[in-house]
Amino acid sequence: MTSLMFDYAELPYGSGKDQKARNRFNWRYELLFTRNKELIQDKVILDLACNNGRLSYPCLALGAKKIIGVEARQELIETGKKYLHGTGFENKMEFIQADLFEYMSSVSKGEFDLILCCGFLYHTVKQVEFFRLLKQISPSSTIIDTNVATNYCWYGLKNFLKKPPMLYMIIEDPDKTSDTTDIDGVAFWPTPSFLESMFDVIGYDYRQIRYSSREIKDWYGMNDYKKGYRVSYVGHRKS
Repeated sequence: MTSLMFDYAELPYGSGKDQKARNRFNWRYELLFTRNKELIQDKVILDLACNNGRLSYPCLALGAKKIIGVEARQELIETGKKYLHGTGFENKMEFIQADLFEYMSSVSKGEFDLILCCGFLYHTVKQVEFFRLLKQISPSSTIIDTNVATNYCWYGLKNFLKKPPMLYMIIEDPDKTSDTTDIDGVAFWPTPSFLESMFDVIGYDYRQIRYSSREIKDWYGMNDYKKGYRVSYVGHRKS
C-alpha cells in the first residue's frame, strides 16, 4: 500500500480496524479522491451523510478550502470532531447535524463547488429528490458512491434500448448507525442505469470510476466493487 497517498491504519479513523477495512478505505480514498484531486483543491465541498468525516479527511489533506459535513447522528459528529482535533484541519471542517434533504433545500445555488454523496443513496427512498436538489444547488462537480441493485426485471426488457432504470426496495434497521434513519426502515437500492438516467435528467455529464484489476492487486474488502454491487460516478455540470 506504500504507493497510495493515504494509509488508513495511520489515521484516527482506522484505529481498531482490521486489515480488510484498512485496505478498503485506502483504495476508496485513492480512486474517489486522490485521482480526482483537481475537483478538490481550493474548493468548497459539501459532504452529505458524512459519518465521522472519514471521507472528508482525504479531501482536507488534498487541499480543500472548506468542507461542510452534514450528518443526522450527533454521536458520529462528536467522534469526527475528536478525530480532527489537533490535525490542523479542524478550522476547515464544519459539522452540521441535519436531515440532508432539509439541508440541501436550504443551500443557495452555486454555494458549493463539489458535492460528495458516498454510502448514502441506498439508505433512502428519495433518490429522485436528491438529484433534483443537486440540480438546484448546481455544483460544478459531484462524486457519488453507492451500493446498487443489479437484478433487473426482465419482463418487457425488449422495449428498452438499454437496461431500464429501477429502484429495488429493501428493509433496514433504523437503530443501526450503518442503516437508514427513516423509522420504517424502508430504502431503495438504485440500479446503475437509474443513476445514469438521473444524471441525464439534471443535465450532468458523468463517468463511472472503473475499479480495475490492472490497478488493484489486493481486493481484500473490495469484493462489492469488483463484482459491481457498488459503483462510483463523477458528474460534471454541463456548461
